[in-house]
Amino acid sequence: MSVKRATQSLFAIPGAGLRQVDFATAMDPADITFLFPDTAKTFYRWDQTREEQLDCSGEELYDKILLGEIGDITVSFDATPKIVALLVAYALGVAAAPTGTNPYTHAITELPLDVYQGPVFSAVFGFRGGADPLLLRSCAINSWSLSARARQKITGQANIKFAEGTPIEDYVFPACVNEPALRFQDSKLTIGGVDQATLLRMWDLGYDNKILTDDHAYTNASTKCTRLERSDRRERRINWSILGDDSDAAFATYKAGAKQSALLELGASPNKVSLTAAETFFELDGGGLAKDGQAGETNIKVAGTPAINGAALPVVGSIINAQSTAFLLT
Repeated sequence: MSVKRATQSLFAIPGAGLRQVDFATAMDPADITFLFPDTAKTFYRWDQTREEQLDCSGEELYDKILLGEIGDITVSFDATPKIVALLVAYALGVAAAPTGTNPYTHAITELPLDVYQGPVFSAVFGFRGGADPLLLRSCAINSWSLSARARQKITGQANIKFAEGTPIEDYVFPACVNEPALRFQDSKLTIGGVDQATLLRMWDLGYDNKILTDDHAYTNASTKCTRLERSDRRERRINWSILGDDSDAAFATYKAGAKQSALLELGASPNKVSLTAAETFFELDGGGLAKDGQAGETNIKVAGTPAINGAALPVVGSIINAQSTAFLLT
């Protein structure tokens, strides 16, 4: 028996940011044109959902197996402007029509808090040299994160839920676009209007839609998943560390708690992603200090939670990309 490894897997998503017209209708495979690079590692699974039911007497319990298994893909990758742009647009949910010409600019915002069904798209998953791959219908970004350390590549991970996987014949995976990975020095973190470049040692950004996959994903009469709704308690976080110790003003500021803006910029025009959290509550992360490197330097560790700023949602973004056709078409 041969063993399939994550490094042999292939995972492709719509390269133009297209979305399904409705939850039940998969996209044309011809529109699934962006292959995650070979550096990405993909982990695939599906689970049957069991729902406890009372019998007619109300005394005994039995398990009803909902036949539509909800699938799960986790992909880890070296971040590039295009990968980040696609995942951010699908995860936040609202991609405005592009403005300008090549390079195009797209405004990205979160769905309103009372809108639970986010955009869904189709994807293809398979193995190198394997038989017919699977067409994954109604994919939704459950969570995504980016992480950067000084002098290293920016890495990321995304978890994707999907409603159904069916074999697809004659699909040819697209060629991988050899886009260079972003590195720490290709990012810029601005807190409260101040560029942190001089002392910054690391940053992490995370967004979790907490998609509900139990009985929330099924109608009463269905055996297949009919919706993948976001939780009303979505989580956003931004953590970062700077060189310093408990004698620095920054330590005192975040020990007391601070409300500041945060701006993270990745890449440079004409291929750039910017994410803004206009009102973020910052505090010391854990004890607030950590040793770093062979010299035992001390870092100040800060954790932030983006929040609603008046009528503005916690996270908004801007994507600039250079290519011959507009990106994020809906």
